[in-house]
Amino acid sequence: MKKTFQYLIVLGVIVAATLPGAHAEDKAVPDLIVDKSRIVVEELILNRYSDEDLPRDLVRHCAGLAIFPGMLKGAFFIGGSYGKGVVLKHQNGQWSGPAFISIGAGSLGIQFGGQSVDLILVVMGEEAMNFFLSSKFKLGADVAVAAGPVGAQATAATEILLKGGIYSYSRSKGAFIGLSLEGAGIASKEEFNKAYYKTTENAQIILSGQVEPPESGQRLITTLQRTK
Repeated sequence: MKKTFQYLIVLGVIVAATLPGAHAEDKAVPDLIVDKSRIVVEELILNRYSDEDLPRDLVRHCAGLAIFPGMLKGAFFIGGSYGKGVVLKHQNGQWSGPAFISIGAGSLGIQFGGQSVDLILVVMGEEAMNFFLSSKFKLGADVAVAAGPVGAQATAATEILLKGGIYSYSRSKGAFIGLSLEGAGIASKEEFNKAYYKTTENAQIILSGQVEPPESGQRLITTLQRTK
């Protein structure tokens, strides 16, 4: 009975998080998402003391990164996951400002019970990156997605490297975990874009580099530039 009650609480948090426009007018919320995304980059990509780091070579050659810090994942009779994050475009060695996105699915891979998961999506190829300019799309259906390789595997000529798609990397409590993203939906958070940039809510304008990001966005870009 106690476990069931705990699961219902986690489910309620996920449902509440998915409500559109929640705190969208408050710039502090998008600022916090960007700062947490920067910390995820520092820990998953720039940590020189781990053998399981996300390979920098992939980041150097990617068309963009989507980062979801602290994605909420609950295990029930039917699993559920939801997260808010950012996507940045990478072109000619330069990073755009962050545009805000959300991810959600009825079930995401192995169920672990309620927990927080950091997730990075490495976008390979312009065609895959273009999906982030749409209002919403599905991983696995609209664009190929696969668990990202680590270590020596990262140099393998996989289909995603050759044809374009998305590599996923996830971490919970400091350890990489299995996470299937087939069927997960990604949607633009235009209300967060508007609260953060003030001048525009359009992801295409943001990812094209036409607007200057606030200080938290500049810090995230500076951190990503260290992956070179």
